[in-house]
Amino acid sequence: MSKKTVLTFLLICMMLSPVWVRAELSTRLFRNYSAADGLADNSAQVISCMPCGRLVIATMGQINFYDGQRFEYIDPTDENIFPLKNYHGNYHLYFDRYDHIWLKNKLSVTCVDLVTERFVNSVESVFKGFGIKQNVTDMFVDQDGIVWLLTDGGLFNSKTKKTLKIRKDLNLQDLEIYKGNTLLLFYENGLVEMYEMPTAKKIHESYAYGPQDMDRFRFSSVLKVDGNKIYQIRNGFKDAILNQFDVEKRQWKEVLRTPYHLNNMTDRDSVLYIPSEYGYWTYDVVTDKLTHADNLRLVNGQTLNTDINVMAFDNQGGLWAGTERRGLLYSMPYTPPFTIYDWSQKRAAELGAMMDGMDKPVMFRHKFVNTVYKDSRGWTWVGTSQGLQLYRKLTDMLPQVITKKDGLLNNVIHSVVEDKQHNIWVATSYGISCLTFKGDKIRYIIGYNHNENLPRESFVNGKAMCLSNGELVMQSLDHILVFNPKGMKTVSGEFPFKLYPKLIRLQVNGNEIDTGQEYEGDVILDKALSWTEEINLNYTQNSTTLVFSALNYFRPQQTCYRVRVKGLMDDWHVYTRANSAGLIDARGMFHLPLMSLSPGTYTIELQASMVPDRWDTEPLQWVVKINEPWWRTTGLFSILGLLLLVLTVINTYLFHRNYKLRAQRNRGEQTIIRRICTIARRLSTRGEIVLEPTSEEMRTGEYAIQEDIDPQFVKVMERLVSFVNKADKNQLSMRVLSSESGLNVQDFYRVVSDNVFKSPRLLYRKMMLDRATKLLKMSSKSVSEIADECGFVSPNYFISTFYRVHQMTPKEFREAR
Repeated sequence: MSKKTVLTFLLICMMLSPVWVRAELSTRLFRNYSAADGLADNSAQVISCMPCGRLVIATMGQINFYDGQRFEYIDPTDENIFPLKNYHGNYHLYFDRYDHIWLKNKLSVTCVDLVTERFVNSVESVFKGFGIKQNVTDMFVDQDGIVWLLTDGGLFNSKTKKTLKIRKDLNLQDLEIYKGNTLLLFYENGLVEMYEMPTAKKIHESYAYGPQDMDRFRFSSVLKVDGNKIYQIRNGFKDAILNQFDVEKRQWKEVLRTPYHLNNMTDRDSVLYIPSEYGYWTYDVVTDKLTHADNLRLVNGQTLNTDINVMAFDNQGGLWAGTERRGLLYSMPYTPPFTIYDWSQKRAAELGAMMDGMDKPVMFRHKFVNTVYKDSRGWTWVGTSQGLQLYRKLTDMLPQVITKKDGLLNNVIHSVVEDKQHNIWVATSYGISCLTFKGDKIRYIIGYNHNENLPRESFVNGKAMCLSNGELVMQSLDHILVFNPKGMKTVSGEFPFKLYPKLIRLQVNGNEIDTGQEYEGDVILDKALSWTEEINLNYTQNSTTLVFSALNYFRPQQTCYRVRVKGLMDDWHVYTRANSAGLIDARGMFHLPLMSLSPGTYTIELQASMVPDRWDTEPLQWVVKINEPWWRTTGLFSILGLLLLVLTVINTYLFHRNYKLRAQRNRGEQTIIRRICTIARRLSTRGEIVLEPTSEEMRTGEYAIQEDIDPQFVKVMERLVSFVNKADKNQLSMRVLSSESGLNVQDFYRVVSDNVFKSPRLLYRKMMLDRATKLLKMSSKSVSEIADECGFVSPNYFISTFYRVHQMTPKEFREAR
């Protein structure tokens, strides 16, 4: 459609419409954001501001999140898209009460889980979770966040789990809830039906227009609730109509018709904003005034004629517009108070004449400076190319120097002027700055530049003045700037909104952490950062940086933060852009570094404000936990404690067992020692011992020989007999006896324990046989003499015993030697 046709239509509307229609250039200034700034695509279809203040922008199927610093977007895949055979409209975005975003587009819908900020893999599973088993053909979300699912069986309420039977001959295009108890259904032919919620009883039906328009505007529907009125946009093939339905009176009213599409609606302060294919419309619902802005002004001075898909307000009152091909446009929540005159205008010439001669070269303390100004306090302000100098007294030797580090926009100062509220305004080579005071101290410094309609050029030295009506005048190279500081909220700090910081980025050991991302074997974020309140890290991940945004789209550079970290720094610290040493960046983001943290729990408390001395919100909290190494964990200590207890029990048991064994061994050793003493005593009286056959030997005629007595035991006893008989029996021990025998304790114990309890008589006989053997070898004594000397009762018993051992007689043994 040509622009000439559109203008013709607007002229007809002005003549025929019962309301006043006016086409004009938008008074708002817009700043542009595009794909070059990180937006997924320059076609912005839907914009919505979340309760927390973040923006959600739907482009060509993508969902973009904007936090004031950067755009982050997610792309759907084929498995994320669910078919809706009954939906034929354009992009439509809903938020439900179950933390979902629903994005409908022709014949399809996708769902985003806000907890993870990821597309839901199976929309059908979400529907089944609501309790629906039939195939869903369309879906809606009302203003209370309740999801309604359209099936062949009717309209299903996800909250009550009840299905309402509705007509099937018409396509249901929209629905809404009024006062929580009345359901309104809007059909494709302009029909609206009203039902009582508890009883499902139909209480009203009517049409938005006559039969001649029923087929004309049946392509799409958009609703906006405003009190007891519901506004509905209905688009036809090329044209559109905006109607108003009074729910209480149950009456329809036509507000606007256009020969092109109307795309969406939003409202602010009783004004309805209606984006369209040609600029946007505003409708004052109180005065019935319609205004059409067909051209938009950008901060760079460009005039833009564009189609607008959607408009939405953020929590600060800033207006966002989504265009079809030019990305996003943003307009601040207030009209900049600065009026710019160029030299072709009479007012510029008049004001310029009043400042004539004020730009003459100025000397201060024998140096040329840009400007010198004395305020009502008697303070002298000196503008230089290295900053602003303040002399509270002319006798001051050194001034207070104020520069960009303190909040000025630029260090080259061209002019200074005081307003009626005693604030100091400074014109620089890049915008102007305002210094506000608390007593004799500078409270904070505010900057204004081309984003607020200031000329993009340097100002002229010395040319600034305050008029009697309170207006300030400053001259730039090609323009005259006029404004009245009185009532400027940016100066007073009396803003109608509050700032609430949000965590938007997390870095661990210098690495960016994303939701669901595995880092060093751990998934640190299982939720989106906007939902994260506690961060658990292991002891090797103890250096982290948290980035916060106050979602201050209006004046990000004016954002101030107050922070304390319990467990690290318990005192509050206030940071502004000027004093933060880079912790607050140009977009107002606060970077909080926490380096080399010891294991423990750290609680971050954070506030945000537009001024550094006003904190009227409760601090928000985030917890960072650095876990102990595995070898220092409580669980490990518990295991070690349990293990120690077990070892103690085992050790106690073994101690008692060993004690008993030692006691038994000691008793055994004492018994052995007593036995050794007994044997030694008996052997020492061997002259009194007579070796004679036992009764058993005499009965059988066979003489038993003690073959199993260890010869080594015999040698041991021969060595010990004399020692034991002379020693103190109380001082004898196995160690003493083993030392005397020439054996170690273990060998001594083995030899003695194996033989000591055998018959002393047999031992003695064994010893005497050994003695007799030696005598046979070494002496010439007769057998009878040897038998007698060795204690045998008779030579015959000696001979028989000897023969049993050596298999020869003593005589044969002597002869064979």
